Amino acid sequence: MHYPRDIYGDLDSLGYPKQSTTTIREGLILVNTFEETFGEVYDSGKGVWSRLGKTISNHFHQVVVSLAAFIGETRIFACTGLFIDWNGCTTILTSASLIRDPNDGNKIAENLKIEVNIPNEGCKEGILQHCNLHYNVALVDVEKFRPLCSSKILEEQWDPRILEDPNVVAVGRCFKSGVLMATHGKRTDWSGMLDCRDLRYSSCTITKAGIGGPLFDFKGRFVGMNFYDKKIGTPFVFKDHICRLLAQFEGKSTVDEVGSDDKPIRWPVPKPCWRHPHDELDDLRPPGYGEKSDRFGFTYVRGVRVDYH
Repeated sequence: MHYPRDIYGDLDSLGYPKQSTTTIREGLILVNTFEETFGEVYDSGKGVWSRLGKTISNHFHQVVVSLAAFIGETRIFACTGLFIDWNGCTTILTSASLIRDPNDGNKIAENLKIEVNIPNEGCKEGILQHCNLHYNVALVDVEKFRPLCSSKILEEQWDPRILEDPNVVAVGRCFKSGVLMATHGKRTDWSGMLDCRDLRYSSCTITKAGIGGPLFDFKGRFVGMNFYDKKIGTPFVFKDHICRLLAQFEGKSTVDEVGSDDKPIRWPVPKPCWRHPHDELDDLRPPGYGEKSDRFGFTYVRGVRVDYH
C-alpha cells in the first residue's frame, strides 16, 4: 500500500476532501458522507413503508426534515430533524452535532449558518434556539414558517405497552437530495463505546444522514432521537430524557448550553475521507463478525460481543 489508511486533504464546499491523483490511482472511495441513504426510500412504498401504512408514512414525510450547518461557504455537518410542538410554538428537534465546532467538539461553532431543507418548501434559514451538548440535543427555529403538521411528543401519553413491543422504525432525510428514508429493527440491551450512559440501542442500521432523526414505533409514537454507531446498530436518547431537556429549555432566552455537567461527553462522528474499499468493509463489520453464536444468542457490552450462556 502506497497511501495512508485514511486520506482527508483540502475540503470542497460539501465539506468532503477533494479527489486527488492518489485517490484515483489507488482506487479509493469517499466514505462517511452525508448523502448515503439507508433502508427504504419513502417514494418506493416498499418494505417498512408498506408496513407503516399511508397515514403514518405521510405524517413522517411532513414532519421529518434535513438540516445543514455552514461556516462561510463550506458545509460542516448535515443531519435529520423533527418538527415538534414545544412551548407554544413549532420548532425542530435535532442533534447538537449539527452545531459543534469541527475543531473542538465541546464548543458551539462560531459564525455558523444553518439551513433547513423542508419538503415542498425548499431551503430556509434556521436559527439555533437551544442546545445541550451533554445529551447532544438541539432545537432549531425557522423564522416566519409554520409547518402543516408537527409531532406532538409532549402531548403523547407515555404508554408502558410501547416497551412491550421492541419493534421500532428509524427515519432520516438526506439534505442535498431531500430523500426520506426509513429502516426498522428492534430495541436491544446493547451498549457501545460512547460516553453517555443514558443511551439505548436499536438494531436499526442507519447512515450519518440519520443522525438527529426520530425513532418511532409502528403506531407512529415517538420513542427517541437517533445518533450513530458505524458498527453495532443505532444508539438513541429515549423520549423521557428528551422531554426533561425540553422542560429545562423553557424560559431560557439564549443558545447557551443547558443542563450539562462538568465532564465533557464525546459524541464522535466519523469524518469523510478517502479509503480503500476493503478497509471500509472491515470497519463496517460488527465485533465478532462471522463467529457462530450458541442457541441463546449474544449481546454487545461496551462495544464488545458477549455470548449468552
